[in-house]
Amino acid sequence: MATIRFYTRSKIDKLVPVYIRYQDGRSINIRLITPFKIFPSYWSEKKQRLTDNILFSQEFTRDQAMDIQDKFSQLRDAILRESFKLTAPASTKWLKDVIDRFYYKDARSHETLTEYIQRFIAEAKSGKRLTGSTKKKYTIGSCRVLIGFKQSFERFCNETGKQYDFDDINMDFYNDFVQFYYDRNCSGNYVGRLIKHLKTIMRASREEGLHTNLQTDARAFKVIRMDVDSIYLTAEEVQKLYSMDLSMNKLHELARDVFLIGVYTAQRYSDYSKITKNNIRMYGDAKVIELHQQKTGEKCIIPISLECEAILKKYNYTLPRTYEQKLNEYIREIAKAAKINEIIQYEQNRGGLTVKKKAYKYQLIRSHTARRTGCTLMYLAEINTIDIMKISGHRTEREFLKYIRLGKEETAVSLANHPYFKGNVLKVVK
Repeated sequence: MATIRFYTRSKIDKLVPVYIRYQDGRSINIRLITPFKIFPSYWSEKKQRLTDNILFSQEFTRDQAMDIQDKFSQLRDAILRESFKLTAPASTKWLKDVIDRFYYKDARSHETLTEYIQRFIAEAKSGKRLTGSTKKKYTIGSCRVLIGFKQSFERFCNETGKQYDFDDINMDFYNDFVQFYYDRNCSGNYVGRLIKHLKTIMRASREEGLHTNLQTDARAFKVIRMDVDSIYLTAEEVQKLYSMDLSMNKLHELARDVFLIGVYTAQRYSDYSKITKNNIRMYGDAKVIELHQQKTGEKCIIPISLECEAILKKYNYTLPRTYEQKLNEYIREIAKAAKINEIIQYEQNRGGLTVKKKAYKYQLIRSHTARRTGCTLMYLAEINTIDIMKISGHRTEREFLKYIRLGKEETAVSLANHPYFKGNVLKVVK
């Protein structure tokens, strides 16, 4: 007669997956992951029951523990009943089908990956589904990104002539998916973002009990990230933009002003473009901008510089509405007129290959350049990194330093004035 045992493969004190071992004689020994999770110290593999030293909490209650033990017993009985019906030796697929039929009893068990992606997006748009880490509502921009992922996933399925369900997402899929978009000359970061969204959706659907596929958690199923040679504007270039007389072109004047507010506040376009009177606060004698970042919910308090004050006054402290696509177009035209035309050499990843390119600096400016410029100029002014992070809203120094876009030449010039390079302070041993 077959024997069935439940066990964990970790000693870490957190909820981990439970595995099942099915043995029948010497020739059949099948091991599979189940949808259940438990703390390793709470389960006795030898006795096949809960241990006596469980410290129950909100994360793992007594009712949950007893329910899992009952489910293990019921699943064992279900497998044994099905084994009596076998006309061929038990297989991994047979055991997985039995487990799936037992665990997935509601109507959603038949929901496909494509259908789940559609529901995921609909719930994100309606506010029913919250973001994974911060548990906030998805923004309009985030929903738009999810829709873009859905379209990219469907394009891959349609053009390859294959329909992928939860259990089909494995390393073969990963390699085919990445190569598909590399063949279409997409950047590594673009492909990486698609993989990131797929991992999020696979993890959420697994937690909802729709599958037991752990392939997307494998180290090899990684999110591709490539360093981007993003530029920043120097203090002199920012002053050029500020000093330009654009009164004859109101669209350009507004785009320039909004962009500069982004520089002076070191915020994202989604935040700096929507500053109103309601964001202005007084702390003693200091006038500041106080806002909660749309992307992270992080509260930022930004001192208002003289230049920032002058621009805000022009619009009675409420910036008119702008559109990011148009701002990107206009700010490049303005920068060209300001002769911000240094030739920049940079690397770009396309189709999995790194290509060296050249462009005029004004051609590389976009709305996010404002934030990078603001962070970098404060860093060059030797403002404490932690203080800059409080203004910019970066939570870790590692993430913040990605925004500091100093070239090797600029770093060398800056270090030239460091005491270490201002003469030999060490005594020469004679």
